[in-house]
Amino acid sequence: MVSFEAAKEFLKAQHLAPLLSEVQQQLITLNKWSTVGQALQTLGGRNILSAPVLDEDGEYFGCLSVNDLLKSLYKLLAAKDPEWFEKIESITAADIIAVATEFTKQTVDKIQHAGDLWLLNADDASTLLDAVMESFRIQDRAVHHRLFVCSNAREQKSNTVANTTVINITPGSERLSATGLKVTHVVSQSDVVKLLWANKAVLGEALAQTVEQLELDDTVEQLELDDGSVYTAPASMSTLEALSQMARDHKSSMGVTDPASGNLIGNLSVSDLRGLTIEEFPLLLLSVAEYIAVRRGLAGLSKADALAGKRAEAATAGKWAELLSGAPAISVTGATTFEAVMELLAVKGLHRVYVTDAAGKPVSIITLTDVLRLITKVPAPPPVAAPIEAMDDSDEDEDEDDE
Repeated sequence: MVSFEAAKEFLKAQHLAPLLSEVQQQLITLNKWSTVGQALQTLGGRNILSAPVLDEDGEYFGCLSVNDLLKSLYKLLAAKDPEWFEKIESITAADIIAVATEFTKQTVDKIQHAGDLWLLNADDASTLLDAVMESFRIQDRAVHHRLFVCSNAREQKSNTVANTTVINITPGSERLSATGLKVTHVVSQSDVVKLLWANKAVLGEALAQTVEQLELDDTVEQLELDDGSVYTAPASMSTLEALSQMARDHKSSMGVTDPASGNLIGNLSVSDLRGLTIEEFPLLLLSVAEYIAVRRGLAGLSKADALAGKRAEAATAGKWAELLSGAPAISVTGATTFEAVMELLAVKGLHRVYVTDAAGKPVSIITLTDVLRLITKVPAPPPVAAPIEAMDDSDEDEDEDDE
């Protein structure tokens, strides 16, 4: 079995504080009274998946992610009509605009989540391995994809223990426990994977191993976190239905497949909600493939034309792969090396790659979380030999199970 001990030792040797200057970009924040409409534009315009939410004092209040936005939209639709999902084909543009108007007027403090915080001192000795294991909670069922590094806004409120404290602040808790922290940096799983790639020698012989050999595409199944299968939607499914399934099943992406062949031809992510204006929400009624193509300018059709009811020629002809040829899903096979997977994730800045079979059908997915779980997994202890029992010389027969 391939060992990742060198990689773990490398992460253990990397102190978190010095790394911050290398990964830090301009910190984009939201205020707790920012509207969902403003958040959609901020996340889209800055091409980010989440942002810390600040209170009236500019101190940490919570975190808003694209997943929070999708879940909130789903809940709003369900609140209006618990059976709306069964009636999804009858939803009109006017219906979705009415929902969008109400949705985008909400303030983010109503839908944000606690996030995960890491409190730093100037002399902090926290390591990157600490952050991955304790803040990302990489070996747990529910992981965090990023952590916000905070400093004490008010020195007298310092509650640091042994240099480092990991704290989770629950929204709605008493103000005294939810203030006094200034967000200074964001560190993501992607940052860690990029650092490992920049120092890929620490991955040793694992780089030459294939996805199949490392059983990387089965990581989720082995950890009993899922059934190991890839989550997909046919290109002809409405985008609103696909996103709703993602919200219901707590997924952040799904592969888009050709309805005829079942081959992987694209990817729909919760991040595809970013940047939508109220007037553009009816685009969610388009098929998944058309929505992706129109929003990325690939359909030969403007947003205005699509909103007016015009269809992409490739869509009406059922040429779904052609429609998405400019935005293919990034995929690998079981024979792809771990080095190639790491390069895709690190260099292209991807959050996931799909695994396809020889025919091009999706069979699994590899995420940043899967990679970091594999690298930091604690090896199972060797089996202990069972003690040899003394021979029983009695004449009594033991009951045997014949089945």
